[in-house]
Amino acid sequence: MSQRQLRVAELVQREVSVALRQNWGSEASLITITRARVSPDLRQVYVGYAVSGGVPEKKAARNLLKRIRRELRAYVGGILQMKSTPDLSFAEDDVTGGVARVQAMLDELSREDIKKNKDA
Repeated sequence: MSQRQLRVAELVQREVSVALRQNWGSEASLITITRARVSPDLRQVYVGYAVSGGVPEKKAARNLLKRIRRELRAYVGGILQMKSTPDLSFAEDDVTGGVARVQAMLDELSREDIKKNKDA
């Protein structure tokens, strides 16, 4: 990924998060913007998000982002000041799977440490 793509992705991630908190704070309180990836031609940005909660919260977040996508694009476009404003696509990140794997590894290390301490 080029330096420009990285800069645009970082800026989009930050500004989408800011816009959600400022304009849709109560509806977007459970949404965390986790990443942004920009296409090589800078015309498309894929934004990843995570939702705290169960299935109803995830559905509500998906519907909210679908509903306000154009408004977010206009907001980000005003900040970016590029020749053409990139289109935003949202995809839910499954961070719970990664968290579960890390927790399992930590639990295993903890069990090993306890066993070593008992044997010593």
